[in-house]
Amino acid sequence: MIRLGLPALLLLIGTGWFAWASYRRAAQAERALAELNAENRALLHEVRALERAIAAAEQGLRTLSSHPSVPRDVAVAVDLTLADVRRLVERKELDD
Repeated sequence: MIRLGLPALLLLIGTGWFAWASYRRAAQAERALAELNAENRALLHEVRALERAIAAAEQGLRTLSSHPSVPRDVAVAVDLTLADVRRLVERKELDD
């Protein structure tokens, strides 16, 4: 009886230990995933805020370049800047 009981007891303890360790790893992975999702949401929020700021700056530059009191060379430089901003923004595509 003791010969049969000891391996069964060791198997039961080993199975319990393995189950507990697996549960701890799964819980840790779930916490890490939740943190990554939170960071991802925060970064997307920052990106959207930057996109809005770029759009506002672009509109301001358009207004500035079309104003009659702005010298022609400044207006050309502003248009080049707008093209550069557009090119930079178009290269950055985000998946929502």
